[in-house]
Amino acid sequence: MKTLLLILLAQTITSLYLKAEPLSGQARLDSLLAELPKAKGDTNEVKLLANISSETSSYNPEKGIKYGLRGVELSMELGWKEGEANSYTHIGICEMIQSNHLKALDYYNKSLQINEEIGNKDGEALALGNIGIVYKELSDYPKALEYYFKALKINEEIRNKPQISRNLGNIGVIYALQEEIPKSIEYIQKSLEMDKEIGNKIGVAHALANIGNIYNTESDYPMALKYYQKASLAYEEIGELRGEALVLGNMGVVYLDQSNYHKALESLKKSISLNKEIGDDLALAYSFARLGDLYLNFTLDTLAPIVTNESQLIGLNKEINLNKSIEYYSKAATIFDELNALAFLFDVYDGLYLVYELKGDYKKSLSYYKKFKEIQDSVYSQEKNDKIAALEKAREDDVNRIKIEKQEVQLAAQESEKMFIIYSGIGIIAFVISILALIAYQRKKSDQLLYNVLPISIAKRLKKKEHPISDHFEQASIIFIDIVGFTAMSKDSDPTDIVQALNKVFTHYDSIASKHGLEKIKTIGDCYMAAAGIPAIQENNTLRAARMAIEVKDYMVDYITDHGFKLDVRIGLDCGPVVAGVIGEKKFIYDMWSDAVNTASRMESTGQSGSVHVSERFKSAVTEYEEFEFVERGEIEIKGKGKMKTFFMGSKIPSHIEAT
Repeated sequence: MKTLLLILLAQTITSLYLKAEPLSGQARLDSLLAELPKAKGDTNEVKLLANISSETSSYNPEKGIKYGLRGVELSMELGWKEGEANSYTHIGICEMIQSNHLKALDYYNKSLQINEEIGNKDGEALALGNIGIVYKELSDYPKALEYYFKALKINEEIRNKPQISRNLGNIGVIYALQEEIPKSIEYIQKSLEMDKEIGNKIGVAHALANIGNIYNTESDYPMALKYYQKASLAYEEIGELRGEALVLGNMGVVYLDQSNYHKALESLKKSISLNKEIGDDLALAYSFARLGDLYLNFTLDTLAPIVTNESQLIGLNKEINLNKSIEYYSKAATIFDELNALAFLFDVYDGLYLVYELKGDYKKSLSYYKKFKEIQDSVYSQEKNDKIAALEKAREDDVNRIKIEKQEVQLAAQESEKMFIIYSGIGIIAFVISILALIAYQRKKSDQLLYNVLPISIAKRLKKKEHPISDHFEQASIIFIDIVGFTAMSKDSDPTDIVQALNKVFTHYDSIASKHGLEKIKTIGDCYMAAAGIPAIQENNTLRAARMAIEVKDYMVDYITDHGFKLDVRIGLDCGPVVAGVIGEKKFIYDMWSDAVNTASRMESTGQSGSVHVSERFKSAVTEYEEFEFVERGEIEIKGKGKMKTFFMGSKIPSHIEAT
């Protein structure tokens, strides 16, 4: 079970009236509630009800709706259209938090219609942006972009820079979801620059985190971590603990994807500590679930590095790790159950049934699998129906909406009332962030599983429903590497020592393959197979493969494991036409077949320790580069091929030079 947390920070707007206050959390809510009995039934009371609705929406949206409806009722009595529209906005947000997309869309449309009637450009732009968020949640990305761009146009007209920044950020999110990465980064970078210009530190932090998320989706982990670290510092500087906790959780999952279990554990524990401090139960449960993933993944990872320090945070005892996985999954499940967060429970039950299966407790495994399927059927069937109904309603609204003549907007609003938006909605954003995480998490979770076992270009073709995949390449180069002495070492060695040694060697081979542009195909026991020229054509694929072979050979000269065993390698190379593709229906594998593949394997098996053994065909193909030297071995008997002339290959230059 692979894990990934992707938080797309869609920025929703909660209110035209909410002001930033020095108080936070329950203290701010208590202060607002203390003012309510003193209210005089005027427009100030409507604003007060809006602020209370905003404060309660994140943890008790039903109560938030009640305050919003009181605001609607009072606004109607006063004949104050602006207050009525704003109250509808708050109710819509409370419905969104509960995933009631249809109801939210209805309230946002009511707000939009009123703001159009009274010519309130600020309110109109806010409503359009929030409608865009609904369509994003319904995965209708073209419709979401349509409303975001409408909101952006109005905000540019009235020069509302905070809102322009939010619109740009949301547009970037949509492009990310559509995998239009350059456009996504372009718009979020624009948002980042504008937030820097107006001094919107929370917006800067959100934008940095978003850019990190985009690199995360592309599996560019170094860049993702770079932006996450910047975002974490930005959140820490302004004291925004929710954002800091969420980014730390994100970093933890990136480390987990890289099998860096120590750093993953460190980041997730920091995230949990912050979430406990701020009382964010949903985010806390999410971090618990990711820790459950960590211990499960470590158990499943046969090449996992041993992670130890003074406190022995992670060990190799399978039973202990599985019990820790159950412990953290159970903590998460308890909280998700209390919050009725079914979609999150779905993910936890998915992990628990697998853990119990590994423990051999098939009764409990079956029990959690049934729970997993029940939620899957209920949540995703309802989601599908909700999407269809929402799209039908949107078409009806587009046809039947009466275009009302707009009045000239009053632009004399005080600058301070515009700038409040910079600080508004921090609490609700954090909660919305957590909800949005699940959709992106599930999507990236399945993507990452494919990316771990398949080349990224092949995985993306599979996602587009292209199956089976079968490609013919006129020229590719294949390398087989077998560790000499490993079998003998394995017989009398501790399993831990074996895993450590094999992991260290293969990890270095991965690095060399990446350096020279080869694609790792698979490992079979202590044999490593890679290829150049697939799945992307490389004209100099023989040069790349030859350079990798030489560098691996040089690396293994006098190689001694950490436990004192001498290892060496046999390396075999050949080149020629190949067929490559994906086989399997449930457990995919990218593999390749041809005479060249078989011959490369034979070159390895008939080679000599510490040598690079190549076919005459490969020698002829790589001779033009003039950096290799060959010693003719003569004709030898090759199984399935008969007599073949073969060569041992060396290099005239240092092996660290990269192919271009």
